[in-house]
Amino acid sequence: MNQQKQINLFVSLSILVNFLLAAGKISFGLSGHSFALSADGLESLADIGSSLLVWFGIKISQIPPDPNHPFGHGKADPIAAFIVSILLMLCTLFVSIEAIKNLWISTPLPSLYTLPAIGIIVIIKEIFYRIFKKLGENTGSLVLCADSWHHRSDVLSSLSAFFGILIAVATGLKQADSIAAIVSAIIIFWNSIHLIRPSFLEMMDTAPSKNIEQKIRNIAEEVPGVIKIEKCRIRKSGHGLLMDIHVMVSGTLTVREGHIIGHKVKDKLCASPMNITDVVVHIEPVE
Repeated sequence: MNQQKQINLFVSLSILVNFLLAAGKISFGLSGHSFALSADGLESLADIGSSLLVWFGIKISQIPPDPNHPFGHGKADPIAAFIVSILLMLCTLFVSIEAIKNLWISTPLPSLYTLPAIGIIVIIKEIFYRIFKKLGENTGSLVLCADSWHHRSDVLSSLSAFFGILIAVATGLKQADSIAAIVSAIIIFWNSIHLIRPSFLEMMDTAPSKNIEQKIRNIAEEVPGVIKIEKCRIRKSGHGLLMDIHVMVSGTLTVREGHIIGHKVKDKLCASPMNITDVVVHIEPVE
């Protein structure tokens, strides 16, 4: 199975699993008198929307260039990642506000039978977190990395609900359930802030690391006839890199010879494992 089919499969499974988990969490939360678990279920409903956004973001980012989008549609990936991160922050704010309100409301103690259900939820969501994190790192997709944290946020919120229910039942402290939800929301909110930064930087065409630039320069300088790389401007777009590169060649070469070297540089870069999607080569003569 190729990488794109893997992504489509796991995003589709994520939507289905989030729907089933949301229904289960809300049902167990209401019947077991656990606000933390019910709030966690509402977050899973929001995760369905974010998974759909991930799917559309990836699909759009892979549309080939057209006359209106000559550089392709790769920016759909960081835009989708940015929106997913914002949704994650809004979910945590909602859970926090409701949990704070619940601190002063008299409610029955949570039921112990909700704990095994939470344990199963934690295992399922941790598996999805690891799958999406690996896919995101392998493809360089920010939206997949952001969505992986949606799954990890479910793990954290479910664990908080687990310990909140356990403490509430063991000590009789009814507020422990709500306090657990607030602690979980703070952790998730903090991580969502860190997720926004890389997507924002990519939308602003921030250059990749100097290490990546040096690797690209080294590959280009391996082409026969290339004396030196003068400039190398790189930006990330979706899963690939776009760049302008100034190649220095002997000033005694004909225009055709310089043109051939430029094409060889482009072909070598695009064939490299650096995931380069397009290169604009400018030939500079050295006297």
